[in-house]
Amino acid sequence: MTKTFPFPGNGPGNEQNLFQSLFRALFLIAATIGGFFIFAASAAFALFVVIGILILGFIAFGVLWLRAKILGKSLRPESTMWTFQSFDSGQATPSDAKDTDTKVDGPVLDAHKTPDGWSVDTD
Repeated sequence: MTKTFPFPGNGPGNEQNLFQSLFRALFLIAATIGGFFIFAASAAFALFVVIGILILGFIAFGVLWLRAKILGKSLRPESTMWTFQSFDSGQATPSDAKDTDTKVDGPVLDAHKTPDGWSVDTD
């Protein structure tokens, strides 16, 4: 390197005058105000996105609720809650069955297809 120059700043030999200090302070204030405006704009955009999602959710809920009222079906149908105790409530396993033709639930039925549909012969 043959020629080097110091960076402008607060180093030795780079004293600032009053005009440079005032300009730097005004620039810092303007940048701070601009940053707050950008932050407010992004927060407002996020707020509008959240409000839009909530409105779409309420519309979907309202449509499904109205459909359920018109068709007479519940939004939450009654279902059977199965627990581990209900599966282990004294039911016999296939190894416990003494008769191979009759299971715990009854005899094995043979279904066959007929021209009218499926049929089960009960003797």
